[in-house]
Amino acid sequence: MLLIIKIIRTTSILIGIFIVIVGYFFIFHSYNDDQYTSYVDNSTQMENQFSLTSDTNKNGITNEVEITSNARDLVGTLYDPLKGSFYDIGGKMGFIVCIDVPRIVFGQAGISLAQLLRDDFEESPEHYETDEGSNTPDTPFFYRRVRNVYDYAKGNDLLIRQADTPQIGDIVFYGRYHATLVTYVHEDGTYDEVEAHPKLIFVKEHKKKEWQPRDVARLFK
Repeated sequence: MLLIIKIIRTTSILIGIFIVIVGYFFIFHSYNDDQYTSYVDNSTQMENQFSLTSDTNKNGITNEVEITSNARDLVGTLYDPLKGSFYDIGGKMGFIVCIDVPRIVFGQAGISLAQLLRDDFEESPEHYETDEGSNTPDTPFFYRRVRNVYDYAKGNDLLIRQADTPQIGDIVFYGRYHATLVTYVHEDGTYDEVEAHPKLIFVKEHKKKEWQPRDVARLFK
């Protein structure tokens, strides 16, 4: 009798774990959708810098509002511990890395970071460290590398070194290998940011942080 009870309990636990995992994938797997990563024709708006008060994807919501809302929707998403390796198993399951936060958020607002980087590379490959061909738009993770977004901003006069104040939509660089996204700026000068980091495990929003001058990519004016 005790054995049967143990079997039932173990089975119940396994079923519960299975439901949680399936539920997670159901909720978050779409963040790896092609619409946020593929080469999309934005030829009518390719001026490199966009307006926070405009509505790029024509859905009736300003870029500023979408950035804040879409970024907060990512909170709770698991970080990809494999960082895209092993055929991007983690990415296909909906896990993300730090630069995926602005990539996804901007993509949902109608702005493809992948296309911006690809177009810039085709016109000015000298902006990037190609690593003898292993870091080009033809490689799988070109647009998911922080340093490439940094170099894109630098090459297009969108990089503000040691910015005095943050702005919604700023990609904040913590060196060349980690970045976060500013989601809100408070009247007292503090700001909120959304971050994906392996130490956090889940994507997290940091509230009312004191601003410290950092390099930022400012794609919005």
